[in-house]
Amino acid sequence: MQKWIYGMRPRQPFSMQRKGSFTAVPTYSRKFKLQYSNNEGSYNFGIILFFVMVLVIALSIPHWIEDSKLRHQNEIAWAIKKDNYAFNFLLKSGKSRLHKGRISEAYSEFKLAYAIRPDNVELKALLSETLEILCLDYNVHCDDLHKLE
Repeated sequence: MQKWIYGMRPRQPFSMQRKGSFTAVPTYSRKFKLQYSNNEGSYNFGIILFFVMVLVIALSIPHWIEDSKLRHQNEIAWAIKKDNYAFNFLLKSGKSRLHKGRISEAYSEFKLAYAIRPDNVELKALLSETLEILCLDYNVHCDDLHKLE
């Protein structure tokens, strides 16, 4: 066989192709029939796994909702506590600036505290006092005094 392959001369351009050796391929007759599948167990396992996952998720949803409500309540409590600290700080700072004679700075502190707690009686009194002083001394913010009352 090798002698025949190596003994062939190179082919001329546009010439017909060489004919190779021909070996007849045996033909088999195949008959297809339905058989039992060995993979059927894996389908059952997938379905069971799917239902177990759905069950686990369905049972954990109330826990997630309860946890989110608890987290939300903690955030609200923290914000109220933070607002209390901020309000007390602004009120104390405004009082000290008012006693030192820095009226406009005290007014800005009281205004910030008023934004946190507009219903505080002591704060309203301090705001009206600083606004009266500012109106008499500097002629500014007199329209805020009427809004406060």
